[in-house]
Amino acid sequence: MAKRLLDELRWHPKRSIRGVVISYLHRGAPGDRATVMADEVVRFERSFFVYEREGREVSIPYHRIREVKRGDEVIWRRPTS
Repeated sequence: MAKRLLDELRWHPKRSIRGVVISYLHRGAPGDRATVMADEVVRFERSFFVYEREGREVSIPYHRIREVKRGDEVIWRRPTS
């Protein structure tokens, strides 16, 4: 689960959220995908995370996360059904 991975990256003493890119489902965006740098997230809530874009808070539910990467390395990808 994406939330569990993000929590581990945030809190594990030997891991880091720096440089991590979160790709999520965003209808209407090119390829229906958008990305945000994980270190730009201002809050990780129980069922969603929040980041700021153009002075507004944007809430993204964890179930919309499709992939978590650091550089070219895919750390987590939602299984396809």
